[in-house]
Amino acid sequence: MKTKSSKRLVTKRGVRSVQHKKVRVTVDFPDDEHRRLKALASLEGVTLQEYIRTHVMDKVNSTEIPDAKFKKLMNKILDENEDSLRRLADK
Repeated sequence: MKTKSSKRLVTKRGVRSVQHKKVRVTVDFPDDEHRRLKALASLEGVTLQEYIRTHVMDKVNSTEIPDAKFKKLMNKILDENEDSLRRLADK
């Protein structure tokens, strides 16, 4: 399920709204891991969602993927999901 959120961006030409599309991802954790994650999030004073998103994106942003490998992986994903992507584009 996709949802949209908007943020305000201040530019030299004024304030404008910027749309950021979000996609919901569901991850199942065993009870003990879920409790530990909730406790760690609480210690940092953030929600569980914010805690997980921050730590996942920290890992993603610190991982280097060579351009050739990235393009190969991206093309594979696009090829595997071509039908679904076309249906979404037609909506």
